[in-house]
This record gives sequence, C-alpha cells and structure tokens, in this order.
Amino acid sequence: RGRRTVARGMATSHVRRWRVRRRCRPSYDGGPFCAHARGWSVACGTHVRRLDPWDDEATRIQGTDGGARHGTDVDDEVVDGGAITALWTSEDGETSAMASRNGVLKGFGAQWRVHHVPTCVCAARCDVDKRVVFVGCADGSVMAWTVEEKARRALPMGGTKQAHQGPVHAIDVDETQGTAVSVGQDGCVRFWSWKGNQLVHVHVEQGHDAAATDVDVWAEEHTAVSVARDGTAVVWDLDTRKPKRTVVADEEALETVAFLPSEWRDAVEENERGTGKRKKGNARNQGKVPSTVWYWTGGDQGKLRLWDACTGNCVAQTEVEGAMAGDGILRIQLVKEKKQLVCATTDGRVLCYQFFYNPKEEGRVYTLQLVHQLVGNNEEIVDLRFLAGKEEETLLAAATNSTHIHVYRTTNLDCVATLIGHQHTVLCLDVATIGNQKSLVASGSKDQTLKIWTLESNVLRYQGSCVATGEGHMGAVGAVAFAHPKGGQVDFVATAGADRLLKVWSLQPLAEERKEDMEIDLSPLALKATASIAAHDKEINTVAVAPNNLYLATGSLDKTVRVWKMPHLSLHVALKGHRRGIWSVHFSPIDKVLASASGDRTIRLWNLADGSCIRTLEGHTSSVLKCQFVSYGTQILSVGADGLLKHWEVRNGECISTFDEHEDKVWALCSNGEEQMLASGGGDSTIQIWRDETEQEEKKAQEEEVTRVMKEQELSNALKQRRFDAAAKIAFELDRPHNLLSVCTELLSMEDEPLQLLTPLVCDWSGDKLAKALEFVRDWTTNKRHCHIGQKVFQAILQTKSSEEIMKVPGIESLLEAIKPYTERHYSRIVRLIQSTFLLDMALASMNVLEADGVEEIHGGDAVVEPADPPDLGGSPVAFKRVRSGISV
Repeated sequence: RGRRTVARGMATSHVRRWRVRRRCRPSYDGGPFCAHARGWSVACGTHVRRLDPWDDEATRIQGTDGGARHGTDVDDEVVDGGAITALWTSEDGETSAMASRNGVLKGFGAQWRVHHVPTCVCAARCDVDKRVVFVGCADGSVMAWTVEEKARRALPMGGTKQAHQGPVHAIDVDETQGTAVSVGQDGCVRFWSWKGNQLVHVHVEQGHDAAATDVDVWAEEHTAVSVARDGTAVVWDLDTRKPKRTVVADEEALETVAFLPSEWRDAVEENERGTGKRKKGNARNQGKVPSTVWYWTGGDQGKLRLWDACTGNCVAQTEVEGAMAGDGILRIQLVKEKKQLVCATTDGRVLCYQFFYNPKEEGRVYTLQLVHQLVGNNEEIVDLRFLAGKEEETLLAAATNSTHIHVYRTTNLDCVATLIGHQHTVLCLDVATIGNQKSLVASGSKDQTLKIWTLESNVLRYQGSCVATGEGHMGAVGAVAFAHPKGGQVDFVATAGADRLLKVWSLQPLAEERKEDMEIDLSPLALKATASIAAHDKEINTVAVAPNNLYLATGSLDKTVRVWKMPHLSLHVALKGHRRGIWSVHFSPIDKVLASASGDRTIRLWNLADGSCIRTLEGHTSSVLKCQFVSYGTQILSVGADGLLKHWEVRNGECISTFDEHEDKVWALCSNGEEQMLASGGGDSTIQIWRDETEQEEKKAQEEEVTRVMKEQELSNALKQRRFDAAAKIAFELDRPHNLLSVCTELLSMEDEPLQLLTPLVCDWSGDKLAKALEFVRDWTTNKRHCHIGQKVFQAILQTKSSEEIMKVPGIESLLEAIKPYTERHYSRIVRLIQSTFLLDMALASMNVLEADGVEEIHGGDAVVEPADPPDLGGSPVAFKRVRSGISV
C-alpha cells in the first residue's frame, strides 16, 4: 500500500514518514523567572523549565512531553502541590530553590513546608556545605532555614517572623556581611542579619509611599536599591542602613531593578561617559553615591531604563519590542558572563538584550540590542506560513490570538521578528516569494484590513515593516491568498471574510515602487481593489488561487465551494455536496482538481471541468479544518478538530498514516516549498515542526539490512566452524532465538559431557544477555519439541550464576513464574514415562523370560541378562534383577 506513479517523471514513491523535530509549547505564563549562565529558568504552573536560548540547533522533542520549546529544554523540575510562586537560582545556574502555592519549598536536595503562601525566595552560602534560604510570605512574615546539602535537610532559624504589613515582594542578601534586605506591600525596607541559627531584625525604614516591588543588593559597593509603584528608586547604604539618594521616574510604576556591573563599562573612559544627551530625573541627594553605581529599572510602561545613581540621570532607555498597552516588565536579571540583560514581561515573553557602548548615535551613549526572544504562550494558533530568510534560512510566521504576528527561526523557534500594526486579532496569513528570495507576508484581521509586510535582516534578527494596506471590507478578513509568482513578481492578492465579499487587490503599484528604488516611505501604500463580488450567502472561511492564476476558489459556511474566473470574478462552477460549512480549499498543482475540507468530517475531491465529486476521503472524527496537496498532487495532508494529522493517497483515497501530536483542534497547516518541512498549530498553543524523514529512514533501513546479512553470514560460518561462543554472541546481537537454539542443540548433541560444554558459554552471559537468554528459555520451555534444550540451558544458568545476579534481571519474577509451571509439567511427564517402563518388566516376568539367577553384563550403560541354566518351565517364581542407567530427571 502506498505505491504509485508520480507525474513529471518522478519514480514510484512510497509512504512519506513525517516526524516532529521541533515543538514550541507554552513554557512561560508570566510567573517567577531567573536568568543565569546556563540559560533561563522559567516557572509555568507546577513546573520549572530550564531553557538554553543560545543553542541554535536545539533538539526540541525530548523531555517530559516530547517537547519544548525555546532552545534546549535542559531540565524540568516539579514541586509537589500547587503552582510555583517563588524561584531563585545561583549565577552559575547550578543550584536553585523554589516554592509552591501550598507552602512546599524545594532546594539543595531538601524539601520542607511552611504554613503560609511563599511569595519570594532567596538563598546565601553560610558554610562549605550549608545554605541559608530566606522566604517571604503573603502574610508579611520573613523566615529562614539552614539547609545542609549533604544531609538534605532544612532546619528552621529562630528569631523574628512577622515583619511587613502585607505580602513580602522581594528579598536579597549580602553573603559577605550576613545581611538581608526585604521589601513589601507596606513600602517598608527592612534589614536583617543572621548569626548562627538566629535571624535578627535589625532596622526598618519607610522608604516608599506605595508598595515596594523589588530590591537588589551590590555587595562590593555595600549598596542596595529598592523600587516601588510610586515611581521611586531609593539607593541604600548597607553599612548605615540609611538612604543615600532617591530618584523619581516619570509617572511609571516600577516593578523591578538590577544593578549594572561596573566591569561592563571598564572599557569606557570617564570623560566619554558624559557625552551624549541624557534624560534628567527628579533626584533628592541624601548622601554621597559612588559614580560607578548604575542600575536598570522596568515598570508598567514596558521601558528599560538605565540610571546613574550619582547624578540621578537616565543614561539609556529602550522600549520592549512588541509591548502593547498595559504590557509591563515583571523582572530584570543580568547575565554577567555574557553581558546580557534578560527581562520578563507581563504578556509571557522573555527578551534577552546585549549591552554595548555606542557614542556615535546621538542621544544614546549606551544601547541594548535584542538578540533572543521567547514567546512563552502563543495562545490559540490560527494560521502558519513558511517564508524565506537570509542565507537560505527558513522562517515561520504565526498568527495567534493576538494583534501581532510572530516570526520564528525554525532551527530553535527563537522569535526573530514581530510584525506590529493590526488593531485587532490577526486571523489569516499567506506568503509569496519574490525576487532575490525575499518574501511578502499578507495578513487579514478582525480590524477589517489587509496588510502586506516585508522583512529586512540585520545582524542577528529581522525588522518587519508594513508596506501596503487594503481597506474596504465591512467585516473581519478571515481568508487571504497571494497569486502565484510569475517572473519574480506577484500580480494580486485575494481576500474574503465575514462580510461574504471576495475582493482582488492589485499589487502592481507595489512592484512599480520597488522597481523605482525610491527612498523608503514610512507610510504604507494604499491598495485598491480591482474586483469585488458577494460570493456566498454566509461567511467565507477560505480562499485559494489556482496554479495558473486564472481561477479563484472560495469556501463558506453555506456548505458550498465556488470557483471564480479571473479577472472579473465570473462564476465558473459551484460545487455542492458537503453537509456542513467549508473550512479549507486547495488546488491540485498538476490536475484540474480541487480539494475541500468540511465540518462534515470529510474531504472531497472535485473535477473542475464538470463540477462532479471524484472521491470522498473519510476518516476524521471531527471537522476537517485544513487540507493541502503534497507530493506533486498525489497525496493530501489534512488536520481537524480531532487533533489529528492525516496523510492520504489521492489515487485510492486511503489514509496512509495518522499522527496524534496535538491535544486540541488543529487550525493551521503549511509546508515549505520543497515539502520537506511541515508546521501545524492549534488550540493547544503548540507549534509542531515536522520533517520528512523518508530518505533518512530508508538509508538507515538499508544499512541495517546490510549489517544483518553480514551478521547472518558470520553466524553461518561460526556454526560450520563449530565456534559456538561467537555464534551465540551474533545470535544475541541479531535477537535470533532460533539461532541460539541451534547453537545449544549442537553443544548438547556432542558425545562429551554436554553440560560442561554449555557452562563456559553461559558464563559470558550477563546483564541484557542474561535477561534475553531467560526470555528464550521461557519460550523454549513452552514448546514440547525444544523443552529439553530449554531445561538444560536453565540448569546451566542456575549452576553458573549466583542468585543475586539472577534476581537483578529486570522482570525476573514474571520469567520464573512462566518457566515454573512448564518445568513441573515436563517433570511429571518424564516420571510417568519411567513408571510406564515397569509394565514391560512385569510382562516379561510373567512370561518367565527373565531368570532369577541371571548374570548382568553392562555394556555402555545397558543391562544385558544372560541365563545361567535353561529355564525351569516347571515354574517356580522367577526372581529377576534389572539395571537402568543413563536416565536423568
């Protein structure tokens, strides 16, 4: 099944084997987050996932559910009971501590419980193998434990517990001085000290008028800085525990703060740091602050700001890419080894910036360049499209339940660009490749507009810009399709949507503007509709363009598919037969055939010449939401609301294979130009990247076949040369129990002591070989023809292997339970046979054939009875003696 002849000179094909090679699943929901030298640790529900964003070729299907992910999913830790509310990791990423909503804490090999909901956690080293773990709780208490790493136990410290009037938001420590600083909902900044097994509350200051949200300690400078939602940042002296400077941001509620290490600016001379325009802040000088103290802040406006604590000036400012109104910054952390700043946002994204000095750019002495972006949750994925990047790089554009379009790199699913411009949810996408391998992206949205985008590459990422906009629809634009490129140009784009209108937009003005090589205009070009028609009676879900660009096909909730002739959109044929609405249509690349997917759980193939239904493909258990031709029109891929991806053969309508990798309905399906890669996505917020592994698996199968043939020849040679140990080894490698049976049979058939010849062979069996041998013995014992071989091998195993080694075999209990009843059955059968031989003795004795005074002569183990005198037929009772030998049980 699966063989067919392909058009255009292709050889007979076989079933294509698709395998998931990348998976982008929900990995961050805006909870606790930490960055370190080994990557990122993000909390998602009850899991903490450690991600490596710097791995460009991440394998993304291994892990707890096959999947991840951004970068390599290095680890996946779980805290029993409830969502994770607090997380801390060391700078090198080797150790961590975390807490869950039900009060369970886990870290340094120990796990213990508190009686309140933990809101923040921090740790410090107090001895070679001891750690102090500080926990702030929702009731305002601050507690500490001494954790012995070797003993894996946590001992509570004594001292003050109740502190803040409200939840504790952050804790940071200075290991050198044995000092901790905590901030909370009451705006107070509290200083703690631990000595021995006591946690002592040292000092408190009302540092802020609103809730204090974060605090960072710089041990080398004996300085701390705290921020609050009243927009103030206070720099503290850890020696005097007094504020040294207060800086007020411009009407921004600050959520996080992090010191900038002085070594990041060592290459910059002191006289150059003053160049460039700097934004002044409102500062109150309450003490002398070193000129080296700079810090980053983030808040509800989605801006990263670098402040000079000495002058109170804002040195640098960067707006987070793709931040919408209300999207703020939750957390800032610095990775000192890589000189990178990593921030987490309220919309579930993690962004990594490179920090560098740039005096040539006016007004920005220090700048940040975005190098990595993790989209923690794509919500519901409604459409996907592959597009070409720089240097033959393959990108993937994704439309989610958002106004943004995210563009991912397929090698590690790093978000390399965000297309921002729609005012409402983006519903559909399409991509066309023009000259120089550049791509145009078309998007339709609920804001009733069509937008055309281009991507320009820079060093590490891409910059997307809207080059054209089409307005004219009276409802949401739910379907869009480019014309097929001819000569490196695209003539038009078609759209349809909830207003039941089908529109065709000319792209000729866009091509002319590109030819003129004019300076880039920031305003997008306004497209004009060259044709428009009320195509259906209900909402239109899909539109497709024929390979020759002469026909359009539309599918609607009115259960019909209609084919329109270009350029005036005259009706060519109406296709009726589906019992539910149409969700997808696709033209065959080689034949005048159209495929349609419907809510009636079927795919229909239509003859465009007369409008007849050629074939109906049935197999989905729910609505079929997407279909498309592959393999030069000889096969079809489909996805549906049942979460299945199905592979169909067009010639006979059979389902070749079914893949169940999604947990919810699948809305999106697309393939790249070479059809070597697929992408699917849906309601489970997961993007699956599939690759065609047919060639690799065939090559692997051929190599395995060659190896098998060579091994079989070696096995045959070993048996003929009576090299039984080599033959047994090859039999194990090939997993051939009948070959090993032949080896054992040959050994047991030799004239010498067979058990002595079998023992050296069995001695070499250990581990997996021993387990496999016992499985073979079990199978042989169940067979009446081979049971005696199985019993001999089992006897050799019991004599050569210790009971401890045998009991280490996986599943030994079930193996012995299977061998025991058959062994007892064979033993009973042999005993019955031996008992039956006495019937012959009785018969011979009754016939007076045996003499009482017979002489026994044993030849080769058999008894030969020779009469001394002629038998007395008068017949006194005959006493006989019979020797049996060579019988063993």
